[in-house]
Amino acid sequence: MKSYKINEINNKRILGRTSFYKDSLALFWGASALEINVHAKEVWINISSDYDTYESWIAVEINGYETNRFMAPKEEQWICIARNLNPEKENLISIIKDTQAMSGDNHHVLFINAVGLDDAGTFLQLKSRSMKMEFVGDSITSGEGLAGNSDEMDWITQWFCASKTYAMQVAKEMNADWSVISQCGWGISWGWDGNINSKIPPHYTKVCSLLNSDFQKSFKTTDEYDFNKGSDWVVVNLGTNDNTGVSVSASGQDINVVYDDVKAFLKVIRSKNPAAKILWVWGMISLDKIPGVVSKAIKDYKAENKDDFVFSMELPSMSDVEKTEKDKGSRGHPGPRTHEIGAQAIIDFIKSN
Repeated sequence: MKSYKINEINNKRILGRTSFYKDSLALFWGASALEINVHAKEVWINISSDYDTYESWIAVEINGYETNRFMAPKEEQWICIARNLNPEKENLISIIKDTQAMSGDNHHVLFINAVGLDDAGTFLQLKSRSMKMEFVGDSITSGEGLAGNSDEMDWITQWFCASKTYAMQVAKEMNADWSVISQCGWGISWGWDGNINSKIPPHYTKVCSLLNSDFQKSFKTTDEYDFNKGSDWVVVNLGTNDNTGVSVSASGQDINVVYDDVKAFLKVIRSKNPAAKILWVWGMISLDKIPGVVSKAIKDYKAENKDDFVFSMELPSMSDVEKTEKDKGSRGHPGPRTHEIGAQAIIDFIKSN
């Protein structure tokens, strides 16, 4: 086997908000990934991680289909992710962080240190994708509940599948490079419990600033993120936790704060994505208070800023579409069926706009 440091591989694709630490690629957010295209019989990866409580899980896909899913070890370890492939066939290998960034863990980080191919293996140029897409959200976008049966209620990283969400389904169907920023329990203005520190917008312009211990900062988590001209589409799925926490906001704020924060966040998104179409969605978990506020904020933002490329849409709710156990997710979260239907609704919308 021949070993290649990540920066020695010219033909690679890095997806999501990541950074390099020495020769290693540090992955933070769920669905951040390394992709390579190879002629090879065997493919190995050298990985390591750190955490106090919340370990990272990795999904491996070959040509878009999952073939492996496993917990990342703490110490550096070589793991075979493909063997006895046809060496004359091109194979796209995707190594995806299946676990969201864990804001409550001061050591949570995942590293891909190197890739190994059999001695005759080669890296091939990757085919360019049609567009760039960014997804901003909460536990739904993090894929909480997409592993485990509907009875599983423990809050553990094993039940996260960022690689199987509506967001990833949309990106694949649209042949798009993707980037995801999402955090369970967080919202536009506060979290599920009313905590005003649990909000995504203040972290949007940084690499992954909710990982902010001194240890994590050493991997550039609080650096400004390079948007590189921005995305073609930005899909925001926030508001579910604001809906839950609106009556218990820690500082006694009312729902009108969400109105102001939506408009302010849209300005930030637009400043970093000048050519993007922005789509704000909700509804995979039924909401009552927030949709009207978000809709009004978007309407007023568009009028005030003469920005006609911001849209909104309600997605089908899990309570309406999940009929069987196979449809459902764990931890009371949207299951595979809801993600599939939500993805198709977004795909149809994008194709018509």
